[in-house]
Amino acid sequence: MSDAPAPLAAAQVRRRVLALMPAIFLGAIDQSIVSVALLTIGHALGDLTLIAWVMSGYLVAGTVATPLYGKLSDLHGRRRMLALALSVSMAGSTLAALSVSMPMLIAARVLQGLGSGTLFALSQAAAADFISGPERARWQGYFSGVFACAALAAPLAGGYLTEHLSWRAVFWINLPLAALALWALMTAIPPSRRAVRAGRIDGWGAALLTAGIGTVLIALTRVGQGAGWLGASTLALGALGAALLAAWAWREVDAPEPIVPLVLFRDRRIRACCLVNVCCFFVLVGCTVLLPLWMQTVGNARTDEVARRLVALTLAVPAGALAAGRAMLRTPHLGALVACGCALAALGLAGLAWVRPTASSGITALMLPLGAGVGMTLPSVLVAAQMSVGPAMVGVVTGVVAFFRSLGGVIGIAVLTSMVLAGAGGGAITEADPRALERAFSAAFATAAGVATLATAIALRIGSFSRAAARGGSDGARS
Repeated sequence: MSDAPAPLAAAQVRRRVLALMPAIFLGAIDQSIVSVALLTIGHALGDLTLIAWVMSGYLVAGTVATPLYGKLSDLHGRRRMLALALSVSMAGSTLAALSVSMPMLIAARVLQGLGSGTLFALSQAAAADFISGPERARWQGYFSGVFACAALAAPLAGGYLTEHLSWRAVFWINLPLAALALWALMTAIPPSRRAVRAGRIDGWGAALLTAGIGTVLIALTRVGQGAGWLGASTLALGALGAALLAAWAWREVDAPEPIVPLVLFRDRRIRACCLVNVCCFFVLVGCTVLLPLWMQTVGNARTDEVARRLVALTLAVPAGALAAGRAMLRTPHLGALVACGCALAALGLAGLAWVRPTASSGITALMLPLGAGVGMTLPSVLVAAQMSVGPAMVGVVTGVVAFFRSLGGVIGIAVLTSMVLAGAGGGAITEADPRALERAFSAAFATAAGVATLATAIALRIGSFSRAAARGGSDGARS
């Protein structure tokens, strides 16, 4: 008998989707609400040298934890793991608000990332339990809309709270949000009916995976903060991380309950989905960091001008996701749909590499294909990966896809910011030669366009899905 999710009435689906929205909002706002308060926090705690790790620690922790939570949610149910993630988030937020030193704050942000940093992927896996096939993409579009709205509101909220209350308020605000998310979860999402499978999770595998990923991400993060790619510390961390990941892969071959079953990567569609996610978030996260710097340092734009231009990008992402969700209801050709989105993003990036930073209207116009193109890939790639496996592995594959998404963001920041720093001669960006800096930004955007073009070619390997797969089955792809 199939263990596919039983169909629900439309009202039940809406109720459960709405119950997941607060968790997604919290996960999104936690990533960026702190950004505008970093200088204030550094001055208050008397240490400006470590403020970059307030953001990076959260990102690394969330990236490492996501595949682990995905596996555990398959074993113990989505609701239980979402409740655990929300509880960890509340503990991390409380400790961050009470921090009296920068190391304590960074440790609290790591704990916060272990909770909030996994909420988006867990919510997507939970939705897949009661929504089947391309219908998932339509609702994933709404999830992306909530995520984008939170990302847009977070810096504004963080600035207001820091200015009028205290920097500690940007962490205290998470407690009522997490409480609301926990209440909605327990009220509307039923516990998993699937019995917990026999066997214990592979503890050594989890430790090796966590240590290996964490080491590699720390090396990449340090590069994005100015360390050299060929520096001794970067090479040492990279080699250690590679060795730990090799040990993990060797162990997972014979593990009775592997964290990430390596058999997943035998499926060309899942490999393609993971690689497309790396490329798209290389582009999205890297450019989200570069665009404000480019407009302010080279284009001399004011902060409010930058914010207005970025609104187009922020709104285009959910618009593209909603459009892709509707398109998936009409076509099984997911690979072509993803390739179309990647090509749109490449077009926008190529334009940014050519346009002058003072061309306000041109920049705003180019944000639209960039954001819409990346937005089109978000639900399509996830749903394609979920439709490639059975319901028992939805949590694992969702966690893996989310991990590669985060990995792409870290790599994008490291590669693109290192290119700009090299153009600045290794010194402060604000003191670099404007012409050299402009060439460096143009090269960075051109590199991002090349990555998006590569993603276009990879996306075609996702192929198309049969109507049986569209109704929630697996293994429905055609070559």
